[in-house]
Amino acid sequence: MKPGYLKIKILDEVSMAIVGLRDDHLKELYDRYGIFASNYFFQPKFKLGQWDGKIRYFYKDGKTYLYLLEDILPRLIKYGYKVEIVDQREENVIVPGFVSADIFSNIIHPDTGQPIILRPDQLQGINALIEHGYGICIAGTGAGKTLMTAALSKAYGDHGIRSLVIVPDTTLIRQTKGQYIAVGLDTGEYSGDEKSLNHQHVISTWQALKNNPKVVNMFDMVIVDECQGLRGNVLSSLVTQHAAKMPYRFGFTGTLPKDESDKMAVRVAVGPVRSEIKAHELIDLKVLAKLHIDVLQLTEDLRAPYEEFCQQEAIGKPPTYTQFKDGYFPDYAAEKNYLQNKERRIEWIARYIDIKRDEKKGNVLCLVDNISFGRQLAEKIEGAIFVNGQDVKKASKRQEIYDMFKERDDLVVIATVHIAGTGLSINRIFNLLLVDIGKSFIRVIQAIGRGLRTASDKDSVWIGDISSDLKYGKRHMKVRTNYYEEAQYPYKKHKIDYLQQLQLVENALNDKV
Repeated sequence: MKPGYLKIKILDEVSMAIVGLRDDHLKELYDRYGIFASNYFFQPKFKLGQWDGKIRYFYKDGKTYLYLLEDILPRLIKYGYKVEIVDQREENVIVPGFVSADIFSNIIHPDTGQPIILRPDQLQGINALIEHGYGICIAGTGAGKTLMTAALSKAYGDHGIRSLVIVPDTTLIRQTKGQYIAVGLDTGEYSGDEKSLNHQHVISTWQALKNNPKVVNMFDMVIVDECQGLRGNVLSSLVTQHAAKMPYRFGFTGTLPKDESDKMAVRVAVGPVRSEIKAHELIDLKVLAKLHIDVLQLTEDLRAPYEEFCQQEAIGKPPTYTQFKDGYFPDYAAEKNYLQNKERRIEWIARYIDIKRDEKKGNVLCLVDNISFGRQLAEKIEGAIFVNGQDVKKASKRQEIYDMFKERDDLVVIATVHIAGTGLSINRIFNLLLVDIGKSFIRVIQAIGRGLRTASDKDSVWIGDISSDLKYGKRHMKVRTNYYEEAQYPYKKHKIDYLQQLQLVENALNDKV
C-alpha cells in the first residue's frame, strides 16, 4: 500500500513539521538524522547509559529543521508520498540585486590609497549568498570576510533591512565596527561597554546577547562571523530560537567543523555552504602570504627512569624505550602538565623565540593554550608581552598591543589561542609559533590563519609547530600534519634534542668566559 499524502508545514525560518508520516518512515528519519556528538563517549550520561550519544535533528513528533528540506524531500517522494508544502512564513521577503565590484569604490583604502574594489572571489561569495537569501561562505583567513560582510549588509540595508552581525569576541566588535563605519555604513555596537542599538547595523557578541536575547528580535538579518561557533549551545540557541523568524541568515567562516554533529549544527542554523574560497588558492593569487611550516618535535629524555624500570620493576621481557615513553604518563592531562612545567623545555622555546625576534623582520606571535605556561614563557623573554583573558581583560587594551605590530619589527607577543586564535586581524606577523595546541581542526587551521595576512613589507610567513615525542604529542602532531596536507600547506618535520642544544650553547658561553 502506498503511503499517501502528507503535509510539510514550514513554521518559521528554522523549523518545519512533517505531518502524516508512517511510523516506520518516522523511525527511519529519526535514526538517520541522529548524529553522534563529538566525544560523546566521554560524557557521563553516555557512560551511565542515560543517553545514546546522539544529537537529534529529526524528532519523533515529525518536527525537524527547514534547511534539511532539500535533503529530506527527495526521500519522502521516494517513499511514495504526495507532498503538500504549507508555508506559514511572511511573504514579503526582499531579494536585492547582485553586488557589483565597485560597491565601495567611493571609499579610499587607508593602506593602499586606492578605491576599494571587490575581488572576483569576494564578489562570487557575496552574490552566491544573495542568490539564496541564506547560507554559508567559507573564505580563508585574510580573504576579506569583514568587507564581504559589510557588502552583504549594504546590499540588504539599501532596502531598509537592519542587520545584526555576531562576532566571537569584543576585539572583533571593534575591528568589524571600524570597517563598517569606514565604508559608510550606519553602525552601532552591543557589548558590555556600549549599547548603541539605534543604528541600521549593529555588531555584537553572543556573550553580550545571551543576557538579553530579545535584542535579536530588533533585526531582520543575522550574519554570524566565524559561524563554526554555532556548534556551541548559546550561539546556536540565539540563532535557531530567538532569531527563528529572521528571514535573512548568513554565516562566514574560514573553517567548518570536521565533526558531523557540529557541522550539522551550523547548517540547520544558517543553511548550507554556498561558496568556498580556499586559502591555498588565495596564496596562489598572492592575496595571502606564502607560508612554510616547520614541525618541531622536541624529544624528551626519559632514559634514566627507563633504565631504572628495566632493572627493578620489569617482569619478563622489558618494553622498548619507545613503548616505555608512550606509557610513561597515564593520560593526556599528566603528559601536558609535565611538558608545560618542564623548565628546560620552556627555556629552549624562549631562546628559539629570541632567535626569531633577532631576525631582520622579527615580529613573533606565539600561541599557547594555557595561561600558566604562557606566563612562564613570557617571563623568560625580555620585553615579551603576554595576552590572556585574566591579565589583559579589556579588549581595547589587547587592541593596543596588537596595534604595536604595525610599527615594530622586534615584537614578541605570547597569547592564549582562546583569545588570539580566531578572527584576529594583524598584518605584520612574520613569525607565528604554535606550542602544543592540540588536534582541533578549527583551532589549528584558524591559528595558522593568524599569519597569512599580507602587508606592504610582507609576502610570506614562517610558522613553527612545536610538539613533543611523547604519546599524545605524537598523536596530535600527526593529526595536525594531516590537516596541513589537506589544506595544501607545505611543511617539514624536524626532530630536536633540545637538552643537547641547550648544553652546547651553555658550554660555548662558558668557554668564552
